Amino acid sequence: MTDPLAPLRERFRRRAADDLARLRLLMTGDLTANELRTLAHNMAGAAGTFGYAALSAAAMAIDDGYVAGGTPTREQLTLLERKLVEAAEDA
Repeated sequence: MTDPLAPLRERFRRRAADDLARLRLLMTGDLTANELRTLAHNMAGAAGTFGYAALSAAAMAIDDGYVAGGTPTREQLTLLERKLVEAAEDA
C-alpha cells in the first residue's frame, strides 16, 4: 500500500533543511525573535503530523516559552537544531 502522506512528508523534510538554515541564522544573531517564534510554532504542529515527535516537542518547548513571556535557552536551540538535522537527513 502506498503511503498517501509520502509526498507531503518529503516536502516537510526539504522544508526542515530550510528551517535548519534559518535557525542557524538566528543562532548567529541574523534572525529576529519573532521569526524564531513563527518557525517554532509552525514546526511544532507539522513535525508531529509527519511522525517527528521529538522535533515537535523541541519546537513546542520554544513556542511555549515565548507564550509564557520567555526566550529560548541555548540548550533548547541546540536541541531544536539537532532534531531538524535528523528530520532533514531522514530518508
